[in-house]
Amino acid sequence: MRQIMKVLPLVVAVIGVVGSHPLAAPPDDATPVISVRDQDGMYSVSARFSVAEPATTVREVLTDYERIPSFMPGVRTSRVLERGDRYARIEQEAVSKFLLVSRRVHLVLDVAEDHEAIRFRDRCGKSFTRYEGAWTIGTDRGRTTVQYELIARPAFDVPGFVLRRLLDRDARTMIEGLRSEITARTTPR
Repeated sequence: MRQIMKVLPLVVAVIGVVGSHPLAAPPDDATPVISVRDQDGMYSVSARFSVAEPATTVREVLTDYERIPSFMPGVRTSRVLERGDRYARIEQEAVSKFLLVSRRVHLVLDVAEDHEAIRFRDRCGKSFTRYEGAWTIGTDRGRTTVQYELIARPAFDVPGFVLRRLLDRDARTMIEGLRSEITARTTPR
């Protein structure tokens, strides 16, 4: 009992320090906010983050389709099949791994680019019966904001909890890859 009484103040002090650690603080503007929801096999992913770099650099990175595999982990190939004024058709292959599950994804994306958003929709239907979304670029308090929205229904069977975790993890990894590339393009060499 004496041993417990001697250790108890130390335990309380450690809990107090851990509980007040900065990790427990609410996210700031730069911290990505990601949400993954599913309803009857239809998954929606929403992600929002901000960067200090200008919107033109963000748009440049998001539309650099050929170089996507160099900064987005998991994307193996990204090939421009067709390109026009504010339009592109992109073929992509990606691999996503989670525990013992590995899934290859094939997409042929029709992309519409306008001043405020980059919208995309899969046309091949090999990996998803529905796959569409948008990147929206804006500004808030002197920072460039990026909003990512995706609605997807896989054409393959996978437990919902696994796919939700995969989508959340892949969104976080994608954002970190984008941020690194955006920063690299504005940093003098």
